[in-house]
Amino acid sequence: MGLLNATAASPEQFAVDHGHCLTGGETVHVVFKTVRDWIAFTSWRVIHVDVQGITGSKKQYLTIPYRSITAYAIESAGSFDLDAEIKIFLSGHPPIEFKIGRGSDVSGLQLLMAQKLDR
Repeated sequence: MGLLNATAASPEQFAVDHGHCLTGGETVHVVFKTVRDWIAFTSWRVIHVDVQGITGSKKQYLTIPYRSITAYAIESAGSFDLDAEIKIFLSGHPPIEFKIGRGSDVSGLQLLMAQKLDR
């Protein structure tokens, strides 16, 4: 997967658009959205929604249980950088990399990932 440029999005909007992929009791904590794609961090997993095709009617849902994440890197935005970078390394899958806009809750994502991977 290439480097995506994402901005913070509403967990409620993710639930409206993609709630059918959530299980009972699963909570969406942090969401980022590109022009078409979504990356959601839930209570149990990371969900990447890859919207495909000209009309966007075709979607691929990649579910990544936190136990499959071997490492992650979060690089905050600097003085001259407008974006922070997130890299999620997986066992058996290429890493997921994306940029998020300045002002996104990078520390909140850092805390969530630390909590989920500390199990």
